[in-house]
Amino acid sequence: MRMPYGLLRVAIQFACIFSVAADYDGDSPAHGILRKSMGEFQLTGEANPTMREVNGGRLCVNGFGKKPPGYYFSGDVSLEECAAIAHEQPSPLGFRWGRPGFDYAVYNAYAKPESQGGNETIPVDLGLLFPQTGDFLCTIFVALDSRGQPLTFKKSNTSERFKPKLKDGPASSVCFQRWTMTEFFKPVVEELWFCYMPQTGVQHCQDVANTFYFQGKIFICVFIFFLGVLGWIMSDMPEFETPLVWFTRLLLNLELGMVSVAFLLERWYDIESPTFFLAAFFLDIIGGVALFCPYYIMERISEDSPFNTAYLLLLAFSPCFLMEIISYWSHFILLVGHLPLLIGFLAFISTALAIRYWNFVREARELSDEGIARMASLNKIDKASYVSVPTDEPADCGCHRMSDT
Repeated sequence: MRMPYGLLRVAIQFACIFSVAADYDGDSPAHGILRKSMGEFQLTGEANPTMREVNGGRLCVNGFGKKPPGYYFSGDVSLEECAAIAHEQPSPLGFRWGRPGFDYAVYNAYAKPESQGGNETIPVDLGLLFPQTGDFLCTIFVALDSRGQPLTFKKSNTSERFKPKLKDGPASSVCFQRWTMTEFFKPVVEELWFCYMPQTGVQHCQDVANTFYFQGKIFICVFIFFLGVLGWIMSDMPEFETPLVWFTRLLLNLELGMVSVAFLLERWYDIESPTFFLAAFFLDIIGGVALFCPYYIMERISEDSPFNTAYLLLLAFSPCFLMEIISYWSHFILLVGHLPLLIGFLAFISTALAIRYWNFVREARELSDEGIARMASLNKIDKASYVSVPTDEPADCGCHRMSDT
């Protein structure tokens, strides 16, 4: 019974897509199916034409994360026309096509796996992703000439109605697709782009990326060394440690919000349920407590150790490296749509209130124990004072008289 039901579900999904697509104008720039290869170009990062693999970022970069120079123009230009114009240019490095404004619900359905009720295996219909009318932006990336200037844009019958403008850049290739860090602070991503690169540049891009990762490892080692030096300098400044602890805790909870949501997006069965957000919230809190345990252990061993401050600084700077990595992640749009920074902020507030309550209870208990100890001490002093006072009782006097006789 499972096989017929699965085939029936896929047939219904196809029918829904084609019925909705029939309502769009055939002359719309957003039409057709997203393809991995467009002539001599292919999707960056060797991604397949699915929303689970396409990053969707506005930046088309080389292995070092830098953009090449390119001519951009907007209008009723389709993905096929943008690719055709790129093929007409001398020494093209790739192209980018897309615009601000897309249907997030459709994207979400394409990006979710079938086990979660998604359509990840169904070809992506561009008309469904961009249902509203509007202009699209096409950017053609070009190489530099012998003088170090971008090659001149070549006009043709396809591109004669557009007025391209040049935007310079330091790179000489297109390899990957990424987002800027400002997108992390938005409630939802509002734009979607597709970056294409030459098929012949895959190996070159991989070599450049390997070089970038190797240099990054060296930078991290040097960075950790300088954090140790800075921790040694600040070890005798306890007045800076308290604000540094809370600032680090805030950044760490925000970072763990992204990590928790990213982890659950890969493994949770229903990413829209309230339990998804509760699970991410508790994972954030548990992760924050676990990562602060080494700091408290070192504090218990030696409060003036430079490793304490160095460890706090390492935790505080770690979001910079994580956000750089996640900006290339293919599920970036889904990640931002699940509000990871809000989850991290709520986890920080909850942790701060729990710590404050714990300190309040501990201080109240210490005051209570101190009061009990003080009362016991006063009682002991009173008893000792009472015993030491000399008395002249009649019984004693009688005893003395009898002894005298």
